[in-house]
Amino acid sequence: MSKNFDTSIKAQLVLRRGEWLEIATKAGVSHSWISKFVNGHIPNPGYATLLKLSEALGPQRRAPSKQAAAV
Repeated sequence: MSKNFDTSIKAQLVLRRGEWLEIATKAGVSHSWISKFVNGHIPNPGYATLLKLSEALGPQRRAPSKQAAAV
């Protein structure tokens, strides 16, 4: 499994912390599973689970840049 994929999913989950219950439901995992994964308590989440999370997260959202926020 690519660590970049793992890290990308974690980063997206951190940005969308308030949506974990909805994401968990869509991905077929529990809210507590997502919390454990983000906090490093699940070292090998499995590729299939990461794919489900990726699908549940949808298109990658980026945080607005400081420059864009100032405009």
